[in-house]
Formats: sequence, C-alpha cells, structure tokens
Amino acid sequence: MKITIIGGGIAGLTTALALKKLGFECELFERAKQLNEVGAGIWIQPNAIKVLDWLGVGNLVRESGTLLNQVDITNAQLIPFKKTKQEVIQDERGNKIVAIHRATLQKILFEAIPEENIHLGYEFKSLEQKEHQVKISFGEREVLSDLVIGADGINSKVRESIFSNTSKRFSGQTCWRGISEIRLPDEFQNAGIESWGKKVRFGFSQVTENQVYWFAVIKASQNGTDNVNTLKTDLKNRFSDFNPWVLNIIENTKAEKIIRSDISDLKRLDKWHKDKVVLVGDAAHATTPSMGQGAGQGIEDAYYLANILAKRNPLEQALNLFESNRREKVDYVVNNSWRFGQMAHSDFGQIVMKTIMKLTPDKVMKQQMNKLYSIQEKF
Repeated sequence: MKITIIGGGIAGLTTALALKKLGFECELFERAKQLNEVGAGIWIQPNAIKVLDWLGVGNLVRESGTLLNQVDITNAQLIPFKKTKQEVIQDERGNKIVAIHRATLQKILFEAIPEENIHLGYEFKSLEQKEHQVKISFGEREVLSDLVIGADGINSKVRESIFSNTSKRFSGQTCWRGISEIRLPDEFQNAGIESWGKKVRFGFSQVTENQVYWFAVIKASQNGTDNVNTLKTDLKNRFSDFNPWVLNIIENTKAEKIIRSDISDLKRLDKWHKDKVVLVGDAAHATTPSMGQGAGQGIEDAYYLANILAKRNPLEQALNLFESNRREKVDYVVNNSWRFGQMAHSDFGQIVMKTIMKLTPDKVMKQQMNKLYSIQEKF
C-alpha cells in the first residue's frame, strides 16, 4: 500500500514515523520550503510520551525539554488554588509532562524520518478519488496513492476537498504565545503554571535552561491585530496586577516573535474519512488548548491509525475501526477543553472550577488523569 501524508506538522510527522516503523511505504508532502523555527512551546503529556517512546524518540524529547514535576492552576500572584501532587500528573510508568519548544519537537520528528520520504515546498491543490487510487495534485506535480492522510491542520484543505459542511467554532478568546529569554526562580524550574486573573489567564513553564514558554489568553473580538511597537506594553498593562514574574517574562520576549492567534476548535465531523482519504490531528478534531492535549491527540491518531492499518483489514473497515477507537477520547478532550476555557473566563465559572479543584480528592483526580493518559497496547 502506497500512503501519502499531506502536512508536516506534529501529527503528520508522527504518522510518517509510525507507518515507517510498521513497514509501510509512505511519503509526506509539506507546503513550507523549509521547517523554520516557528511556534512557541508545547506540553507533551504522558499519553503522547508513550507513543514517542514506541517510536524511539521519547528519550530525546525528554532530554530536549523540561520535565514538569508539578502543574498548578494559581491566582494572579502564582499561589495555587490546590497544590497538585506529582503522582497525580504522571502516569503509571512514571512518565511526566515534558515542556518543549514546538520547533524542537518538530525537528526531532523530522530528522527521524528518511530524507527521501519527505518533500518540502509542495502545496496541496486538489485530489480526485479514482476507482483504485487517489490522484493528488501539488500544482505541477501529481501523485497517485492508495491512501491519503490529511494532517494539514485546523484549516485543512484536504478536509475541504472531501467534506462540504465543516466549520470552525470561535471561542471568543485570543491567545498570545512566546518564548522568553529568562530563567525562572528555582520554585518554578520544573513547574507548569496557569495563573487566573479576572477573565484572563497567563501560563508558563521553563523549556530550556534559559528559555520560558508562555501564553496569555483574554476575551477579544476575532481577527484582531497588534502594533508590534506597543505589544509588550499592552500585554503588561493587561496583566499589571499579576505577579512581577509574569511581567518579567513578557518583558524578556522579543516583540516580533510573539504569536497572536484566535482560539477556535472544529465543529464535530460525522466522519473523519471518505473512501481512500482520512484525516488526523487538527484536520479531523481540532481542540482548544485548555487541556493541553491538541498535539497529544494528533500523536495518538498516528499510533492508532498505523497499528490498525498494520492488521491488513480491508481499507474501509480499517478506517472505520480507527474512528471507533478514537472517538470517545477525542470527544472527551474537545468538549471538556471547550468547557474549561469558557468557565475560566467567567466569574461564576472560576468559582465553580476552584471549588471542584479544592474538593476533588487526589485519588479521583489520579483516576481521571490515568484515563486521559492511557493508550491501547494491543491491536
């Protein structure tokens, strides 16, 4: 079976690695001419770490990022509403969350794939489903494939080519992300922090010895723009009542490197595949970032899809099985992430969530996290 992957982000690269591991012939096409250092940071949770270990790159990811011993939601002065015990946020194998620069993770995955299997500078134009194969057009180049995997993100052109009724759902929130050239004090060295103010959030973690990944979320109208000359001042004014370390993190970030993006997810699709084309990651089920599981669910998709295809079931049966294996967890993540994000920007919602956090026993919290961190071992 010849497989073509469209999209060279985390989901696409992981899918290519998983398929190669299981002996499939696959090629990946990415529109960018080179993989530049784009994006900010990312938290890779234990469910995704298990897959990366299976792929043989887990230890390199750990070594290239920062292991988080605690993840806390705090008030604006960085005082936790409830201190999270380390054992609650790690899985049964002791895997911890890894905070890492997104570009570093992408580079690790990219370099693990044979060079001849990746083609940069090819923008997807269209596809045509034929009786036995799919014809894919990248402009001047056409490719025939037995299976096409669309891994081209929330604005997927592959998705648009097979489904006509898809749409994004804007959360009413906008996020700024950046990498600050700063070293946090010892108490935050191995911590992931999300700090809540009045309808605003600020999160951060150390990703390298002298770099901190951060994000700032506020309610805002869609498609807003910034003045790069005043951006840092504007952000510091919005978070002026937060702990001074929050302001230091913003101040030590290059303004031109701060990324602004509206927070949206994808309206639930009835199916993720049509004939010989299947979607993975954000192309299939983009989520808001409140649970930190967007990339993780794309990585899980790669693992499940490759293993199910390896069973050599008829293609339609395999793709149906892939969806049935993934639906419950993906829906859980997307729905709860949306709910958490909305409640965190509501006065009443914050009260409710703080109360739940304080009253939920660690044992119950651990059970919930184990469910999120679990992956199927046998297929």
